[in-house]
Amino acid sequence: MEYSWYIYCSIEMLLMTIPYYGINLYDYLTKSKPWRREIQKRKPQGIELKEASVLSHSITHLLIRSSVWYFHLHHSTMSNMNSISLVSFVLKMILYDGLGTVFHQYQHSSYGRVFNHLKHHQLRTPTLASSAYLSLGELVLSNHIGWIIIGFIPGSFWDHCLFLVISSLIKRLCHSNHDHPWENTKVYRWLRLVGSHEHHVHHLHPNKNFADLFIFWDKLFGTFLDPKYVNGIYKYDQVKAN
Repeated sequence: MEYSWYIYCSIEMLLMTIPYYGINLYDYLTKSKPWRREIQKRKPQGIELKEASVLSHSITHLLIRSSVWYFHLHHSTMSNMNSISLVSFVLKMILYDGLGTVFHQYQHSSYGRVFNHLKHHQLRTPTLASSAYLSLGELVLSNHIGWIIIGFIPGSFWDHCLFLVISSLIKRLCHSNHDHPWENTKVYRWLRLVGSHEHHVHHLHPNKNFADLFIFWDKLFGTFLDPKYVNGIYKYDQVKAN
């Protein structure tokens, strides 16, 4: 059975609250330990986040995601609600991060600066609250263009939503200011997933670690920098404020 596009869009919006509020709730309940206090002192942000931008980002997100569902359901590429394909899910995760890595590198080039990604790099110590500090241009390029293209991969509604939730969850974790225990587990490392340590390296060294989901993309492009070689990432207790 197929439904109207806004039914699919509404379910997705509801599911997408998991990455945006689930991590905050986890940190609150477990009292996870922040691990960048000294780096925060050494690398002050020196900016004030503009809360007004949250509204424009939300409106843009809603309009684009609604358009995506309307377009793809018109072509029946994601309307199956009776099954789930793990192959489609994995393929979407890998290709989406590959596209994101290329787009991210482009935003750091002289031509890509029109998207004002450097605004986001005023954040030397990324946190969950500050991860949304970015321009509308890079919001569309970094997230929505990839989502539109990935939607062409045949699959069901559920494997696409699983892709959206898991990819957003990992991207949110990248900007966490807390040391989550699962980032150091054998499974997380075996899957070559990006953690908060890897992405924090990118904010200290903007020409390294462009990927949001999988480490192997940066290794493929020769842009990976292991956090253990960066002062203040793992041995943060030894870093002194200037």
